[in-house]
Amino acid sequence: MTLEITKTTKLVGSVKVNDVVIKTITADIDGKGVTTLTEWINDSEAYAANRREVRKQEQAFQDAVYAAEDAIIAELEAAPKEKKG
Repeated sequence: MTLEITKTTKLVGSVKVNDVVIKTITADIDGKGVTTLTEWINDSEAYAANRREVRKQEQAFQDAVYAAEDAIIAELEAAPKEKKG
């Protein structure tokens, strides 16, 4: 029997209008800084009525994802390299 532990980072963004979530975005970032995004619209009418602002919030979320990826990559690059052979 073995135990394998995997370190991941997860970001969850909730785009809201008047405290109502109209869109949810998640980013699962693995230990190599590779992201899998999932998104869904919770209220299509509110999304359509606020599309331009939603897009600004989506970009802010993407910027946060990039920052998290960059932090993981910097950590990997700073780690001592294992010697092979």
